[in-house]
Amino acid sequence: MHYCTLLVDFDGTLFDTRNAIRKTLEALARRRGVAPFAVHLIDQVIDQGLSLVDMLAVLLGPADGLELPAWAADYRAIYNGGLGVAESAPYPGIETILQQMHEAGKELFIVSNKGEVSIQATLEQYHLGSYFRGVVAAVGDRAPKPGPESFFEQIKPRMRHGDNARVLVIGDTEIDLGYARSLGVASCWAAYGYGLASRCELLAPDFVILTAMDLLRLEDCRA
Repeated sequence: MHYCTLLVDFDGTLFDTRNAIRKTLEALARRRGVAPFAVHLIDQVIDQGLSLVDMLAVLLGPADGLELPAWAADYRAIYNGGLGVAESAPYPGIETILQQMHEAGKELFIVSNKGEVSIQATLEQYHLGSYFRGVVAAVGDRAPKPGPESFFEQIKPRMRHGDNARVLVIGDTEIDLGYARSLGVASCWAAYGYGLASRCELLAPDFVILTAMDLLRLEDCRA
């Protein structure tokens, strides 16, 4: 199958942002005057691909549930204040991959449960924004994945064709693979990212890639 429209995740697929998230959470704990979050819990929520609000809900527990919007606002202020861009880096070969896909006529959308401001700032820093037709990101506590609404409301109307059989979701976590299932389209698991193999393999992705460069040979990466 020749896939024309690629819906690509950001964290753990295009960019390695684990250190940026860790350092932002460390700074958030200091700002809020609480004990640092346990490193293993931070890695756990990153590996699950949770949205910011859901991630904070896990880390804080039910006691601080009513203050989640304030915590989230502080997190975004720290991350978007420069730390996020400084501590993030594209996976090896990403610019080459995007350039070749763009030249091949594929239309690329970023679909991420991250906030758009942080995504756009990072794309601008690395001069990668021009390769994407759009960015579909979290708005407040509303995440675009895994439910299908974001696709039908923000992507489908902008697609150059109407054939869902030519749509491929690419991501590293169970959230991304669940998104593909909710749309009824093909999925590609970026196994080099953050997702837990035990959970992602259960969702039977159509393709598995072990490095970002494998995106250029998807037909050879069937699961």
